[in-house]
Amino acid sequence: MTISTMDGALAGMQYPREFIKTATPTLVAGRPASLLYLAGIPEAGVAPTPGIAGAALTSYGGQIPFGNPASGLTYLARFQAQATIAGTLLLCDRLWHNSGMTITQTTTQTFTGAVGLPARDVSGSTLGVGVYAALEISSSTGAGTPTITFTYTNAAGTTGRTASNVVPTVASSALGTFYPIGLMVGDTGVQKAEAVQLSASWSSGTMTVVLYRVLARLELQAQQGNAIDLITGGFVRLFDNTVPFLVFIPNTTTATAINGHMIVTQG
Repeated sequence: MTISTMDGALAGMQYPREFIKTATPTLVAGRPASLLYLAGIPEAGVAPTPGIAGAALTSYGGQIPFGNPASGLTYLARFQAQATIAGTLLLCDRLWHNSGMTITQTTTQTFTGAVGLPARDVSGSTLGVGVYAALEISSSTGAGTPTITFTYTNAAGTTGRTASNVVPTVASSALGTFYPIGLMVGDTGVQKAEAVQLSASWSSGTMTVVLYRVLARLELQAQQGNAIDLITGGFVRLFDNTVPFLVFIPNTTTATAINGHMIVTQG
């Protein structure tokens, strides 16, 4: 059934899923960082290893814990956090990622046999509406500042669409650095990852392409908590097998500690 009243939402509240992360090494102002690989609560995730074709995810080590309802639907009821520096914290659903790319290669790397999305776009389908791509650093890089060209199938099923990184790359990109990829004009999301190309070698390290959906975002001031609830968060549905993880966009170039919780309601 669908939760349609506040009484129904309150009746379906689940216990808080806590997170506590110390974001190191030093974060850089305006450069997103995935917190998946950091120790704390939950535990640190490891670099993906599904191969170039990738994997559609239903769970992954290091995610914020999530359980499917025995029956009914799941909605985000509260997302709260505090950090020692100002920034924006994103709660995201990790739908797909891959591995096996060569970080020193400058020719196109095609994701042969690429796996499609799980049914968790904004409408609970595999079309990819509201699904975005990022290149995530899973082991710190060496020298080089490549432009990332990403090829994808859009939500309308059109293949061969291309876009590049929104945030400039840097040499010595730290573990967890998260480079969002743009969309071509008119596109509403990514249905399938097709290929990636670097304009220059990154010398060393490893990288993974991630397809994700943003569930919520919090604007944080230093040492001041903030929260959204069922109403202010837009009544966002979390589909079965959601894989919640965090991305932080700092306002300041320094390390930070981030803590908070996610609460869902089911029914």
